[in-house]
Parts: sequence; structure tokens; C-alpha cells
Amino acid sequence: MSHFFVARFFSKPLLLLSYILTTGLSFHSIVYAEDFFSSSSTVNQEINTILELKKNPLLARANFDYRADEVSALYRESNDGLLWLNNAQTEKNVGEVLAILSNAAAEGLNPEDYSLSVLKQKFPLILLHQQDSPADLAAYDTAVTISLVRFLHDIHYGRVAPHSLNFSIKLRTQKTLNLPEIIKSAIASGTILQLVSSAEPKLSQYHQLRSALATYRELAINAQTSRDKKNKLANLQQRINKISLAMERLRWLPELNSGKSIIVNIPAFQLWGVDSENNKSVNLKVVVGKAQKNQTPVLMAEMRYIEFMPYWNVPPSIFQKEIWPKLSVNPDYLASQNMEVVSLKNGKMRIRQRPGGKNALGRLKFIFPNPYGVYLHDTPSKSLFSRSRRDFSHGCVRVQNPEDLARFVLGMQDGWTPERIANSLNSSVHYQASLKVAIPVLFFYSTAFYEKNDVLAFYDDIYGYDALLFVALSKVEDVPESAFIAQDVPDKFNEPSSTPTLESDDSQLFSVPSLNVEPLSP
Repeated sequence: MSHFFVARFFSKPLLLLSYILTTGLSFHSIVYAEDFFSSSSTVNQEINTILELKKNPLLARANFDYRADEVSALYRESNDGLLWLNNAQTEKNVGEVLAILSNAAAEGLNPEDYSLSVLKQKFPLILLHQQDSPADLAAYDTAVTISLVRFLHDIHYGRVAPHSLNFSIKLRTQKTLNLPEIIKSAIASGTILQLVSSAEPKLSQYHQLRSALATYRELAINAQTSRDKKNKLANLQQRINKISLAMERLRWLPELNSGKSIIVNIPAFQLWGVDSENNKSVNLKVVVGKAQKNQTPVLMAEMRYIEFMPYWNVPPSIFQKEIWPKLSVNPDYLASQNMEVVSLKNGKMRIRQRPGGKNALGRLKFIFPNPYGVYLHDTPSKSLFSRSRRDFSHGCVRVQNPEDLARFVLGMQDGWTPERIANSLNSSVHYQASLKVAIPVLFFYSTAFYEKNDVLAFYDDIYGYDALLFVALSKVEDVPESAFIAQDVPDKFNEPSSTPTLESDDSQLFSVPSLNVEPLSP
């Protein structure tokens, strides 16, 4: 007689008595049923101990402190009882969890980071009752839960804290995935295999890269028989790594609202503007910060206005390193460059360049306030856009054909017709146009990216960020929620642990011409 069969009758004494009279069930069996309930209680105690210690002896990463809340929530709802080893669906349910973990490579992850081999090895022993002590059952059941929670958390939020690598994106302000709820629902409805699609990022770029990863992994397998196996495999592995790193970075991004958005992919030297509501887009070449000393920061911000015929406020470092040496030799240098000395409201002096043909910002400046003071802008130096590698700026991003971006940004906004934009560009008057609806701007860094017409492109790791992320991912460890979710500061920009050394731009400060221009000093 099975444990569960006896248990069902034991909970209904009259049915049990009737069954004894008709089948000759012995009191020994009744005692066995009591022992079963005693064992069941012990299993619960073992589960409770694991949850309290936040440590599972079966797993390579025994401590699960950072995933303890989700794991505990699942068991508390079941009164610390078994989640997976408790009914006739045990073999199917656990088998599907193991299938999910076995396919971790499809997400660019390693199945062994989730102790797959141990779970697969132990499961037949559990089914054959060769390891079914309360401690064994509790350890295995919770190990399945912890590994599944870890995997789903990793594919949704990522495995590495973005700010630890100077990916200064705005963190989510709340959890965007209720793991206890979706896992419990999947167990109840028999839809465990659908958990992956529930947790994955919804970005089309992510799913395109996921498909590409499968293709390149298949190519790598086929290359095993090639005569030029060594070189082919090396090239394929490099592309597999780039795709996997790109997928990790996409997991860090919060969901973008529908409507317009602007993405600059730094190593691609390109800008994409996408209007999901009106099915419009723009794709432009850009020049980004120099790789060695003026890297363009990764960031997320909101574009709030555009300046036509902007002033350029010269950062102090550029003045000291580039302008002062020329001014020392030629006292008329400022005048030759259409520059002037102005007094700021804080009492300090600053050099700025007036609007005009020589202005370093060209005819347009696109502003999205951020801690780095960087922005998108036009440039009189058009020749650089013909080069394949375009990292020449001091950190801001120069845009080829910025008038196209202006039409994209101002399009559908009352009064801003193409004719008005053209007239503003041909004027010599400085003018600021505020946006009625702010546009999300993302300065991103991905060396594998699906471009226009769904073409997958690969780029050089110009800033060395791939190498840093690859090292970070080699450390198999859980990351606290605070690395991905900033619940305490929803309205404040979440700064990374360190930032690139860029000069802040003070274009937001009001300045007035100095009545008494004092001599410049270095």
C-alpha cells in the first residue's frame, strides 16, 4: 500500500475502518500510516531549517541569501511542505524544471551554474526511494526551487550589477517579476516550461539575439569537423561571446514606454531613433568619445529640449589643454574662433563660443540632463563621418545629418513643420525648443546588435567593456536585489560606483556678457 493511499484513508477514520474489514489491513499498516505523518512533519521541519539557514547542502552555491525571499515565499504558502515531490505530477514537474536548466545555454548561461548535474543525478534516486529520508526530500525539493528561482531571476534582471561596470542606467524602481507567483501558478496549471518566456526580456532585440545565439552554437558544432577547425571555432566562439554579453546587458534595461526613443550604440558609432506608435525611424552615423581618455558614458536620460544655433560653453579642461596654449601664442585666438568671455551667476568666468559656422556644436544641440553633462550635437567637422572607426570626441556625441534627428524629435509636435525646422537652421539666432513629451535616450554599449532590416552586426570592443563583463560573469554568485532595483530612490538618478572623468557642461547655467573683461589666466 502506497504512502499517499494510506494517508488519504488515515485522514478519514470511517473509510479506514471499512477498508480494514474488507481487505484485512493490519494494525502494523495503521502504525505505518502514523509514521508517515510523523515523517511528513519532519520533512516540513527540515525545509524550515533550510529556509532559516538560507543554505542548501546539495548545491554548489549552498548559500542563497539573496534569493531567500522568493524561495521562502513559495514554501510559506505551502506551510513549509514539499513543492515538487508531493504528488503524482512529481516526475513531470521536476523533469520540466531540469529541462529548463538543461537549456540554459540558449540564454547564454551555463547550466552548471544552477547545479544541473547534481539535480539530474539525484532525481532517479528520489523516485526509486533510495534517498527519501526527510532530510533528503527537503534538500532536493528546495534545491530544485532555488535553482529555478536563480535561473529565472538571472534571465530577467541579469547576473552582474550594471553600476559595478559603469553602466549608469536608471535602475528599476520596483520588482518587475513576481517569481513566487508565476512559479506557483505554473505548478498549478502544468505550464512550467512556459516560465522562461514569462521571465525573459520582452525586447525584440533580445529575442533576435537569442535566435542568433542558437544559430552560431550550431555552426560551432558543425565546425568541429572542418579542416580549418581551430580558426573557425575561434571566430565563432568570439561571436557567441559577443551575443551572450549583449543579451546580459539587455536584461539590465527597464521596460521602455511605447512611443519615441533614441538609442546610441557606442561601439557601432550609430544612432537609432524609433517611433513605435507611428512606425517611423531614423538611423544616423555618430562620433563618440575617444577610447583612451574621453569615453562616452553609458547612460539613460530624457531629452527635454533642442537648441538651434547653440552657444558652446568651453569646459575648463579643454580651455587649459587646448585653447590656452594657442591663446598664449596668439592673443587674437578667441576672436578668430568667435569666442567670448562671460560672467556666470556663480561669479566665475567662462569662455563660450557664439553661434555660427565655426561653432563646435554646429547648428543643433539635443539636451537630456544627466550627471555627465553630455549631449547630442551637430559638428562642422563632417569628414570624420566617412571613417569606419569614429571615436574622436571629448565625450559628447556628434551626429551626422542632425536635421534628420530634429525632424524625428519634433515631428508630430504642434507648429514644428519641416519648413519651420529648416528656417530655424538657416537663422543666426539662438533658439530653444522645448519638447511637449520627453523622449527616452539610451547611450548603450553592445558589440552585437541587430541593425536596420534585421541585420546582425558585430563591432570591436573599443572601450574594453566586453572584457570587463566577461570577467564579471565568470564569478558565479548571486547578486542582491539592490543591484537591479532601487526602491528607495524612485525619482533620483542612480549613479554607478564610479564615473568616467568627463568635464561637466554648464550650458544649463544662465550667462551674461561680461562688462569688464579681465585678462585670462591658465
